[in-house]
Amino acid sequence: ESMRDSDQKKKDTVQAKNEAETLAYQVEKQLTELKDKMSTSDADELKKLMEDLRTCLAADDADLDDVKQKTKDLQEKSWKVTQQAYQQGSDSSSSEETKKDDKEEKK
Repeated sequence: ESMRDSDQKKKDTVQAKNEAETLAYQVEKQLTELKDKMSTSDADELKKLMEDLRTCLAADDADLDDVKQKTKDLQEKSWKVTQQAYQQGSDSSSSEETKKDDKEEKK
């Protein structure tokens, strides 16, 4: 039974590492795609969280709880930044549409 527990823990750790690596890749892609829409401090914070996570993943004896916590931190920050970026994007596009409407009405 202790072997089964050990195997399950290894499996959980591998799964958590895979999820973390996928998230880090997505955040890296997001940093490139949304760089114009996010503040430098947000970008720097995301990079730092991503580096922390990858450093943790690189360790052979990475702690499962540590990996999960760092993944969660990065995920939450990523969501927040993405949400802000898209809100800014929709705000600017709606104000541009208003300007176009104003110009058309003046004609």
